[in-house]
Amino acid sequence: MVTLATQTLEHRIVRKVLTTEPPLVFTVEIRYHPEDNGYSAECFEMEAFAWGESYEEAVENLLDVMIGFAEVIVKDAELYPHLPEPLLHYGQFILSLGSEDKLRKVLGL
Repeated sequence: MVTLATQTLEHRIVRKVLTTEPPLVFTVEIRYHPEDNGYSAECFEMEAFAWGESYEEAVENLLDVMIGFAEVIVKDAELYPHLPEPLLHYGQFILSLGSEDKLRKVLGL
């Protein structure tokens, strides 16, 4: 969505990964914030948020946050197997990709 009157820019991508059990959905939203002269990037399912002065920086920072969050989720599941972790499938999938570039491709970024 682009609205010139208020100078907002929003890019929303929804990707479904059907090769996992259960299937996973990733919703990524990148917004320009003219009042702060920067971009926010968010993956709703992972509850991951990042900021950057440019679109590309916001995307790079979001990918870093998602990978870091996935590492913590998987490690916590190993340390505390009796505790439920609703995001474990997301964390395992992201780590199975093995690189930021592959995650970028899956997310369509």
